[in-house]
Amino acid sequence: MEVKRVIGNRRSIRYYLPFRPVERAKVQKMLEAARRASCVGNLTVARAVVLWRDQASLALMKAITPPLGYQQMQTAPCFILWYHDKMSYEVGKWIDDMKNLAEQRRIGEDVEATKAIIERTLRPAFGPIWEQMAVSPLAFMDLGQAVAQATLVAWDEGLGTCLMSSPRLEQIGKLLNLPETAVPVCLMSVGYPAESWEAGGQTSRHPFCELFFEMQHGRPFGEDTEVNDELKREGMVQTPAPLPWRDAELKYLRRALDIEFQLAVPSVSKPTDGAP
Repeated sequence: MEVKRVIGNRRSIRYYLPFRPVERAKVQKMLEAARRASCVGNLTVARAVVLWRDQASLALMKAITPPLGYQQMQTAPCFILWYHDKMSYEVGKWIDDMKNLAEQRRIGEDVEATKAIIERTLRPAFGPIWEQMAVSPLAFMDLGQAVAQATLVAWDEGLGTCLMSSPRLEQIGKLLNLPETAVPVCLMSVGYPAESWEAGGQTSRHPFCELFFEMQHGRPFGEDTEVNDELKREGMVQTPAPLPWRDAELKYLRRALDIEFQLAVPSVSKPTDGAP
């Protein structure tokens, strides 16, 4: 399928088939897609811990339950905690990764000359700032690209996903024995959708003209109506939510899956008694 239609068809899925497990092979494909994402200096900052619901303790399930994640937490068979390890930017590793790019003929032309330049200019420049760079926007952008690629591959494999955040992410890291240099970023639910693929329609976004500019902030990047029409034909732009039958679908899902509405109260000091 064309990538634009995949982007258009993708939805954040919140209702899953709890009785249908997710194949390990499909999760591996998602992780490999994340590993292949573009990243500065070939540092590969994306890290993840895969969690299987039927193997997780009650304490862990309580800890990973976000305030508005009751549907996912009661039905998804799989979760992925995505995090960034600050040691990805450690200067010695950073320099080695840059030299590796030279050896792969990805940067520079002469391998040894390029590696010499890296040693002479980048090592002294990166040495004092690598810890600061490890928590810079660029580092988290690279993780975001990795998660985005995993999301699209999941859809291509027939799976649904939803990204969630929680004020207890640091506690989750401790439960999973993450290193002190780990920065948990988001939790992803993964499973086979119980809801229709439309999931009530395409989520509306803020107006294009308010988000993108040309030459300077405040000067909107002008939209071409012909391009908009083309994107509708190619499936990237679809009927916005809510579709007329969405309320009926939600009522059906709650009855069929026997889901109880539970709003967890955020707490940074201890896990709440949210959805099990």
